[in-house]
Amino acid sequence: MTRILVISDTHARSMSELPQELVEALAEGDWVVHCGDFTSIDVLMGLRQISRRFVAVYGNVDPREIREELPQKATFEVEGKRIGVIHPPWGGAPFGIEERIAGEFSDVDVILFGHTHDITQKEIGGVLFLNPGQAYPAFRTPASMAILTIGQEGIDVEIRTFE
Repeated sequence: MTRILVISDTHARSMSELPQELVEALAEGDWVVHCGDFTSIDVLMGLRQISRRFVAVYGNVDPREIREELPQKATFEVEGKRIGVIHPPWGGAPFGIEERIAGEFSDVDVILFGHTHDITQKEIGGVLFLNPGQAYPAFRTPASMAILTIGQEGIDVEIRTFE
C-alpha cells in the first residue's frame, strides 16, 4: 500500500508560510506531489528536502527559475496505476478544465491537477480527476491536501484540511 500526498497552489514565499501540520504530514508520505503554482523556488527546494519521493510540475504563475526546474506535466506509476500531473500553464477560467487537461494524457488512471484552488474529485471516462485545492489558508478557505492510498483494493481518496 502506497500513500501519495498531493498539494497544489501553495503561493508561498517560504515553507514557514504553509501550515505546520500540513508540512509535517507531507514528510510522512511515500510520495509528495505538487500540482504547480509554488511561486517561490524556496518552497520547491523545501518540499524536495522533506519528501521521500517527489513529483511536481510548474503552474501558470510560477517564475522562470521554477519553470526551468520542472516540467509542464508529468506521469509516474505506483502499484500498477499510472498517474498524470498537470497545472494548466495556459491559465484561464476553471470551467471545463477536466476536459481540457484530459487531452494532455493518454492511458492514465488518475490525473492530479491544480489551478482552480477548489477541491475536486470526480471520475470521467474511467479516469479519476483530483484537485487537492490550495495548500494555504485564505479568506474563509482552509488549506487542503489530498491523500491517495493505492493498494490491491484500488485507490482510496481522503481530503484533509488545515486551518
